[in-house]
Amino acid sequence: MTDKTAAGPTRRKPAKRKPAAKPAAQKPRRKRAKKTLGDDFLAAVRADFRAYGAGVIAQVRADKPDQYLKIVLSVLPKDFDATINQMDGLSDDEIRSRIRALETIVKPFLEEPGDVREDGISGAAGGA
Repeated sequence: MTDKTAAGPTRRKPAKRKPAAKPAAQKPRRKRAKKTLGDDFLAAVRADFRAYGAGVIAQVRADKPDQYLKIVLSVLPKDFDATINQMDGLSDDEIRSRIRALETIVKPFLEEPGDVREDGISGAAGGA
């Protein structure tokens, strides 16, 4: 038997380390893997709105102005601060002058070419 200790300590070679496994290229995770019922519903509403939205809104505005106003109010932010009645601080004369100014702006849009009578009064204002 040979004495290994007499020959001196044997040097071991350091064990080779395996390189750390690089993580496989991970795809970014979607926030939610499954669509929920709410997502499906909103997608259907979005598609319907894109197809018919503008026409329906115009029809609701004309036929049901109270419902139209509810829609408008529902999309405004909750902290939206609007003064409802801006006319409280105006005198009657100021209100009349504002109405007249608005009438002159709107009048060309309300008249049709054959809508003006011989005396220059439009059909819209003729009865007033």
